[in-house]
Amino acid sequence: MKTYLLSVSLLLLGFIACQDNPSQPTFDPSPRIIAVQLPEVAYQFPRNPLGIHVRVEDPQGVENVTGVTLTVRRNNATLATLAMSDDGLNGDILSKDGQFFYPLDSTVTKNQTGQLVFETIAADRDDNVSPARLDTLTILPGNENALPVITALTVPEVIWSDSNYTAQFLATVDDADGIASLDFVRLEIYSAASPTPSLIQTLRDDGQSGDGAAQDGVFGLRFEPSPFKNTRSLLTMILRAVDRAGGVGPAIVRTVKTDLIACQNNRAPVVFDLSAPTTISRSATPNIYLLAISATDPDSACADAVARVFFNSFRPDGTPASGNPFAMRDDGLEGDLRANDKRYSLRIQITSQNQTGTYRFDFQAQDKNGALSSVVTHIINVTP
Repeated sequence: MKTYLLSVSLLLLGFIACQDNPSQPTFDPSPRIIAVQLPEVAYQFPRNPLGIHVRVEDPQGVENVTGVTLTVRRNNATLATLAMSDDGLNGDILSKDGQFFYPLDSTVTKNQTGQLVFETIAADRDDNVSPARLDTLTILPGNENALPVITALTVPEVIWSDSNYTAQFLATVDDADGIASLDFVRLEIYSAASPTPSLIQTLRDDGQSGDGAAQDGVFGLRFEPSPFKNTRSLLTMILRAVDRAGGVGPAIVRTVKTDLIACQNNRAPVVFDLSAPTTISRSATPNIYLLAISATDPDSACADAVARVFFNSFRPDGTPASGNPFAMRDDGLEGDLRANDKRYSLRIQITSQNQTGTYRFDFQAQDKNGALSSVVTHIINVTP
């Protein structure tokens, strides 16, 4: 009896021990189709073969994959069974990288319309196969429309925005469907940092838009710069050809500058109306003095402006001060009365360390184009 109970106990313990061990996951050595790339819509007669890409992975590495089979069906009827390639040829980019390719042409699609089903299955060297992957493609009747292409473009580098002249745009366009299939060229004009076009224009091939002869594939536009009157800026021009079927060709991008004719000869800024003492004493209290001068730029309407106002100081013996040049302020601080009023100021301090005698101060302004004003010279006598 004791022997029997002991045997039952051991069996029970063995059963419990087996139940406590988690089951190991089942290893699947089959290849897997990770992604399939093909268009959603195609024509019976495509311009170029439809590139179909299939990405495959295998637990033993992609070199273990022997091939991918592509089966094309319509209404459960098999139209074609195709072998995809991973040899780096005929549209496949890299050999043996797990990316399989097939260039599907009109031999499969020419007699079909509607929805086709594409079934892809990958196989490896051990005769393992992946689960089937199903994708669909809709075939439209007829020929695929060829997109128009701008082959030559004439765009002005500069548009003079303070003039009444007319700028000329010309675009030569080609289309495999023939010139008669072309409609127009769309011109989108973007101001700096703008995500949307500020102006949309149309180039025509009608013989009346500065394009020469009508219907010769050369599209023109006489552009009046009134929307950008009196501006100096950079404009981004994006041009696309459009055909009568609504096909839009690739974009051509150009950058055009708007400028003012009156601003082509940069004029120097001017300094005037100096306010400064003529005699100061080292022993005076307080011994801080304010120098101020006005500065303007005649080209301020041309997006030019005064960049800085400064002076150089020279001691009685003619040597320059070690702090030259001294930058003057127009920010309303450190003695400047009002910010951005075009009157520039700087406080100077005289101490017992300064030589007595005649000091020369040369005042100048410089604009953003680097032009310097004439020098305004002022003499200050420093006394004991």
